[in-house]
Amino acid sequence: MDKLESQSSKEAAWQSRLLRHAQSGKSIAAFCRDESVSTASFHIWRAKLAAANGHAVNSVQPKAFIDLGAIKDVVGATAMAHGPALAPTLTAGIDLRIDLGGGIVLTITRR
Repeated sequence: MDKLESQSSKEAAWQSRLLRHAQSGKSIAAFCRDESVSTASFHIWRAKLAAANGHAVNSVQPKAFIDLGAIKDVVGATAMAHGPALAPTLTAGIDLRIDLGGGIVLTITRR
C-alpha cells in the first residue's frame, strides 16, 4: 500500500469515527476513551477534515442550557415575618446534582 492509499484510509477511518462521535451524544473525552484514541488526535483530525471540506471547526462544543428560573426567597421572607429568630434556619435555595458519568457527580448548591 503506498503512502497516498494509507492517508486515504486514515481519512476514511477518522471520518467514520467523527460521525460515530456526533451520533453518540458522548463527550469527546468519553468517546476517545471508548475508541482508544487520544483526544489530541481527535481534535487534529477533526480540524484537518473540516479544513479539507472548507468548514470552520468549533473548538468548543455547544452545551445545553438549563434554565432553572429565578429562586425566590419565599421561605426567607416567611421566616422574617415570624421574627429574626427563625431567619437563620429557614432559607430558600436550590440543590442541583448532575451525573457526569464515570462516577463523577457535580453538585451545585445555592442558599
